[in-house]
Amino acid sequence: MSVELVPITLAICSNRPSLLPNVIQSSIGLLGPDDRILVVMDGIPVAPDFGILPPAMTVIANNTNRGLAHSRNRVLKECVTRLVIFLDDDIVATREAVECARAALSRGADVIGARITADFQSCRPPWFLSAGQLHYLGSHSPITPVSIWGGFLGMDIERIRLLGVDFDERLGRTAGTLGSAEDTTFVRTLVSRGGQQEVLPGVEVRHLIPASRLRLAYLLRRAFWQGRSEHRRHAVRGGLRKEWSRNWQAGCSTPRRATLTALFGAVVVAGVVCEALADGYRRQHPNMSRPSGSR
Repeated sequence: MSVELVPITLAICSNRPSLLPNVIQSSIGLLGPDDRILVVMDGIPVAPDFGILPPAMTVIANNTNRGLAHSRNRVLKECVTRLVIFLDDDIVATREAVECARAALSRGADVIGARITADFQSCRPPWFLSAGQLHYLGSHSPITPVSIWGGFLGMDIERIRLLGVDFDERLGRTAGTLGSAEDTTFVRTLVSRGGQQEVLPGVEVRHLIPASRLRLAYLLRRAFWQGRSEHRRHAVRGGLRKEWSRNWQAGCSTPRRATLTALFGAVVVAGVVCEALADGYRRQHPNMSRPSGSR
């Protein structure tokens, strides 16, 4: 039975101007005849030189850094097609991935995702980065099942609006933070309200990992913010269990696996404790404004 394929918008939300020109140019090659590109620049004071823009492209800007979740919500409001695929600014997608997403959404899926593989761009992963820590880099482990993440996230906006779901702006990246979980919280909420999710079988996109993120300090900071994010979305117990499982299922030697699980697990717990203390302080001083990036 044939399915009528629906036009789609590729949405790119970014606060990193240096990455935008390349991801826009690569995205243009993924468009069908009636598809569009929507770029949300989050707190970028000067627009990058995008070259000659196609008529099917729209650029909007947040005057200040409002965060990834806020930018994604802007897309849900501004998008003129029924279907949208969110692409992170460091994701390399293929025409096959876009067309598979279009087909799945046109058949009735409400939200879709695909495997996101880490591309280290000729850099060698350090000893403290095993498959168990790839999720701190926004990439799926090759030895565990795929869940739907925001790096490549497609959805039917009409169904999203009907089910009343949006991105929680307490979560996600903002200026000076490495918050997360706005994407997985979105998917969980959607499914709890009757939405249908689908992971595209056999479809992969690449996540370009810069050398600056292959540092222990960055990964520990990311783990710390993972703990803060779990507390913010009221999922501490499940979040800690998930983090232990991901770090332990690393596919490496037991001593190394035990060391990394203990190290990153402790930092995640520290993040939970820090956010709990900060939340308690805010409750005791409700008139105090939250610092930027700690909504």
